[in-house]
Parts: sequence; C-alpha cells; structure tokens
Amino acid sequence: MYFPVIMLHYVLDDPHESIAKWSITPRKFVVMLDCIDKMHLEVTTFEEIVTRGLSDRQLRNKVVITFDDCPKSLFDFAIPELLKRGMKAVFYVPTAYIGKYNLWDVEEHGTINTPIMDVSEIKTLMDLGMEIGSHSHHHILLSKISGENGFDEISQSKKILERILSKPVYSIAYPYGEIPKRFKSSLKKAGYKFGLSIYSPSQHEFSLRRIGIYQTDSKKSILFKLSKSYHLLREIGSPIKKIKRLVTTKGQ
Repeated sequence: MYFPVIMLHYVLDDPHESIAKWSITPRKFVVMLDCIDKMHLEVTTFEEIVTRGLSDRQLRNKVVITFDDCPKSLFDFAIPELLKRGMKAVFYVPTAYIGKYNLWDVEEHGTINTPIMDVSEIKTLMDLGMEIGSHSHHHILLSKISGENGFDEISQSKKILERILSKPVYSIAYPYGEIPKRFKSSLKKAGYKFGLSIYSPSQHEFSLRRIGIYQTDSKKSILFKLSKSYHLLREIGSPIKKIKRLVTTKGQ
C-alpha cells in the first residue's frame, strides 16, 4: 500500500524565526496544491480510506494532506484555500493543549507562543469535512517512555477526541515522528487504523512515512516528492541509514 502523505505545521506569511523551520507561506501552500492538481492526485483522508474501504488500487492516485499541532492560524488561509478547492486534510491535535498553546515547544525549544484550536474550532473542522486525529495527549517523545505509558498517551488522546467529536478517531501522528515502543500492539489495542511517522525504516499501516514540504521546496522538488520515484528512493535509503546508525553506535 502506497500513497503520499504530506506533513505540514504552519502556513504563515511572516512566521516568527523560532517556528520558521516548520512554516510555509500561503504562496508556497498554493504551489503545493497546484502540484497535487498537476499530478491528477485526489485528496483523501484516513477516515475516508476506512469508511469507504478503499483498496490499494484505489489509493494509487490518492494523497493525504496532514497538519500537526492544530495552530489556530490555519483558519486564516490554509483551511479556506482547501475548502475553495474542494479538498480535505487531516488535523492532528495534542489533546492536553486544546484551547491552550504549544507549551511543549515553548518550554523545550524556546519557540514563540502559538494558540492551539479549541473545542469549538475542532468541531468546526469536522463539520467542514476535515478529519481530526490524535497527536498524543502531551506531545512527548513516545519512544522515550515505557510501552505502558505510551499506550496511556495514545489511548487517552483518542478517548478525549471521540468524546468531543462523537465519532471514531482512526489515525495518530506520532509527536516528532518518533514511533512508540510496542507500537503495533498498542495501536491495535487502542483502536487506531493508521499511525504516522516521518522517517521510519520500514512502512506499515502503523508507521507510515510522511513527506515534509518546506519553504525551501520548489515546484520541481514538490512534484518529485509526490512521485513514486521518491517513494522508491526512500524505500531503498531508509534501511541503509538504519544500518549506518547501528554501525556508528557500535563503534562508539
């Protein structure tokens, strides 16, 4: 099963330098959406994949757009632009910070305080046809805590969101892209259908690789990142990188 999954955070014209790395401008966002159209890809969501029972063959011309953290600023441009084009996206929220701000980034990385969507805004997203997914409860490195605590993080977040939305939550994006310990059994037990990482050495429905789109990307590089050729290169490159890391670790 392969379909490109795009990872985004902020869409801002003049982002603060502390979050600029994770931001793209509205103009770049439009370029990305134009690339999706140019490649004749259809935007879908994980909820739609599950509820419509889309097959691997049906997913060949699909793409999923995802946003991590759910900053309120996405309502300024990104969400209206998606709606204008009849497109959907998946929004991943760390439930401990609903209606608050990005405390994890402020405390750990000294970033600017950015407001996170509140309950009414999350419900608005759902009413607009968007999918809401989990980003764990506290936005912590799930790979650094015990399997039991990791399960509590992902299951608590799912339960909170399902109470808010009154519908199932199908997917989770791991904070920092770090896959939890015992992730397959934990996600199955919690009732998830998909788990999203970034640079996982192997793909599984609970460790899907995502494609980061950055301000430095050009139209040409975005088109390449959305191609099957890019996917194949990552398939080859990821195991090699894993071996190199193991060799380096053993040599230390």
